[in-house]
Amino acid sequence: MELVKKVRFGVIGCGNVANNYYLPYIAEVAELVVTCDKVLERAKRSAELWGAKRYCSDPEEVFSADDVDAVVITTSHKSHAELAIRAAEAGKHFIVQKPAAINMNDLERLVSAVKKSGVKAIFEPSSPFFSPMVKKAKELIDSSEIGEPCLFISYVGHSGPKWSDWFFKKEEGGGVIYDLAVYGIAESVYLFGKPKSVSAMGSIVLEKRLILTPEEHTKTIAPEYYKEKRPMYYQGMEPTLPVEVTAYDNSIVTLCYENGLISVIYGNYVTFVRLEMPSLQIYGRKGSIVVPVRWTGELKVVRDGKEEVIKTDRPRPYYEASVDHLIECIEKDMEPLPYIEWGKQITEIMIKAHEAVAKAITL
Repeated sequence: MELVKKVRFGVIGCGNVANNYYLPYIAEVAELVVTCDKVLERAKRSAELWGAKRYCSDPEEVFSADDVDAVVITTSHKSHAELAIRAAEAGKHFIVQKPAAINMNDLERLVSAVKKSGVKAIFEPSSPFFSPMVKKAKELIDSSEIGEPCLFISYVGHSGPKWSDWFFKKEEGGGVIYDLAVYGIAESVYLFGKPKSVSAMGSIVLEKRLILTPEEHTKTIAPEYYKEKRPMYYQGMEPTLPVEVTAYDNSIVTLCYENGLISVIYGNYVTFVRLEMPSLQIYGRKGSIVVPVRWTGELKVVRDGKEEVIKTDRPRPYYEASVDHLIECIEKDMEPLPYIEWGKQITEIMIKAHEAVAKAITL
């Protein structure tokens, strides 16, 4: 029996997302060849932690490697597009964390590079395509179980990351539209297609934030911090390094559709005390759908005054689903379900949302 050759991965960007999600899963299901980070010590620690063959600080070493088939890009937002373009040019399949780009020129260049090279590319978040709850909601909508949809509401919020300053820097592509509102935008486009217009509001609530020092962040890439199988968000560590905030930490994005449907998408770093606000709400002419929490495997449908609870499988972490799907696409020469035009659409919406905030007219 012929053994199936494992897909060989390189990971560029060895911060929180890589070490919490992509690296441990790639090490489990594929071959982890190389880790790369501009802070070499982080690349080294990540390689040792997850068993990569080698590590480096120059992405070109990853792109030029003959023993790398696919690349995962988990760097700061501003650098995503250029790294993804280089991956495509080098013939490397890739997963790029959101946002794929922060301006239209880079986005067009990236889409062109992918199409020209023929590589398999996944723009995160892939979650709408693999979440049983979102797929069930789409099935209910497409079969007219709730009538024509009129209003979609998405909420994603927390108190803000505390491990990198670029989340709070406008010039680095930081802020909550790219980081959190993206989930609702991705779900809206998956469920309803491309909107006819985009508007947005954004504000800075906290002008200063505290984060861990870079040295503290680097030291956490160690076995003692990842001994439990759960996200490591620096529990018990107090951030002390002050950061001036120049990117929005509070936002509302609205998408308008031809049939009158409006999607209202909240994304913020100001959820300091959480309330029981549903993750997703979809209102139709004959009924409504509620997803209380995105990861529970339960949604509620209200019709004719009656509430029905529908159980689905619990969603897998989308990072795992993306890795598995990219491997499948490479091995079977399939086009990814989160297709390139969908990725382009959600990225374009985020870029336009930032433009809308900047040009907002308040009466």
